Amino acid sequence: MLTFRLHMRFSEQSSDEAAAALRSLAGPVRAETGCSTTRVLRDAANRCKLTWVEEWSSVEHFEQHLRGSTFRQIVAVIEMAVEQPEVEIDDVTSRRGFDLIEEILDISVERAGFEAG
Repeated sequence: MLTFRLHMRFSEQSSDEAAAALRSLAGPVRAETGCSTTRVLRDAANRCKLTWVEEWSSVEHFEQHLRGSTFRQIVAVIEMAVEQPEVEIDDVTSRRGFDLIEEILDISVERAGFEAG
């Protein structure tokens, strides 16, 4: 899984336009193969700060997205920002559950007092 975040700051005059543009792109991006989530977040303390979030099932799907037309539209919104955005890309290669705790502590779910299931 890969999470992509853009933290952007806009002028007071352009922040609503940027938010609307990003909201209009959320559905098309989410419809792309491998995208599970898109979100537009607005900072409660400063309405001029927006965060765009995408979650992808693989690096390959994200790379394909970067080459596509919807990402070019996101870049157009980025160009409206009053400063360079902060970019965060987190690549999670695996996700584990209680099995990891069992493995580390050398216990079973039943011995820990939980029902298997």
